[in-house]
Amino acid sequence: MHIRILKGNIVLEDRVIQGSMVRIEGDKIADIFDSQQEIDKNGVEYTDYSDAFIAPGLIDLHLHGALEKDVMDCQEESLRQIAIHQSRCGVTGFLGSTMSAPIETVLEAVAVINRTVQTQAPFGLPSELLGVHIEGPFLSKYKKGAQDPSAIRTMEEADVGRLINAIQGIKVVISLAPEVKNNQRFIPQLKESGFVVAIGHSNATYEQALQSFQEGISHATHLFNAMSGFNHREPGVVGAVLDSDEISAELIADGIHVHPAALRLAVSRKGTERLCLITDSLKAVGAGDGIFQWGDMEIDVKGPRATIKESDVLAGSVLTMNQAVKNMIDWTGVSVSQAVNMASLNPAMVLGLEEEIGNIQPGKTANLVVLDQKFEVIETILGGRSVYSKES
Repeated sequence: MHIRILKGNIVLEDRVIQGSMVRIEGDKIADIFDSQQEIDKNGVEYTDYSDAFIAPGLIDLHLHGALEKDVMDCQEESLRQIAIHQSRCGVTGFLGSTMSAPIETVLEAVAVINRTVQTQAPFGLPSELLGVHIEGPFLSKYKKGAQDPSAIRTMEEADVGRLINAIQGIKVVISLAPEVKNNQRFIPQLKESGFVVAIGHSNATYEQALQSFQEGISHATHLFNAMSGFNHREPGVVGAVLDSDEISAELIADGIHVHPAALRLAVSRKGTERLCLITDSLKAVGAGDGIFQWGDMEIDVKGPRATIKESDVLAGSVLTMNQAVKNMIDWTGVSVSQAVNMASLNPAMVLGLEEEIGNIQPGKTANLVVLDQKFEVIETILGGRSVYSKES
């Protein structure tokens, strides 16, 4: 059995232990101990990372692509390229997100994700594909964002049956607008079938949103973005999410989708325990500036901003998860542990995987990321195996 010991600043759920060590045996975390303890280095791979942070591997619940590849390519090789990029960003687990399209195309993307999970599990990819985020087509045209309006429609009973049959043991989040015709009545069935049902791309009123929470919605897709905003007489979806302690919510912490003041408001109202950092990243991430085809749309990427060509409509992001963690610390004043939790433990809890992954604890899978003081990735470890190293 391969044994490895890493020394650095260990990021635990509630604190950072300076100059301590984590022991990995095979694919599991075996122990955490301070640097004063004598260790036998015989037959052990020992790495001293000095003042770098050793944190749990990051988990992205919502991304569409990377390196000019997209989940909607419906190709296993696209998913592999996306996973390669995620490993470079410290992400050890992610959901592949679909877009609004004909249901047959969405189901094809789900089938490819299922097949890839089955053939590559558990550590065949450099970042683990945990499942799918079905983002559309059951959304509101009034809050479509960069979704194709011609593909957006209401949910029908046949759709529910096909979606349930398509999910074969993978984790799944489905975003929908509950106020649109039939959508709300299918929420309990989806929840009972193992879906995490999220409110997203929704123009619901405050009361409609609260009713959907009672029906089984437990999560909110990219809080503040593509949802009815807060007004003092009609608090909308934003107000309902902020006012409901049981609802978890995603945040795109790039300073473009959500102003730092709004990030601070979310932290103040929701606490760090119910917030999940996401990227909502496009195929353009990791590929530099330029014009990129995305379905029937062209996306213009300039620096950190991605918009539909010749418009101001935001179209996903080119954010990375390690940068999102740093941004939350810099802009909201949360601790390193709290920011890391929002990118690891909290997403794991949304997926019901917190007993296996999400924090550094003996017995859990050895999914780790080593970050320097600027939160650049030095090394990513998946199941005890190095899958990315800055030096290589």
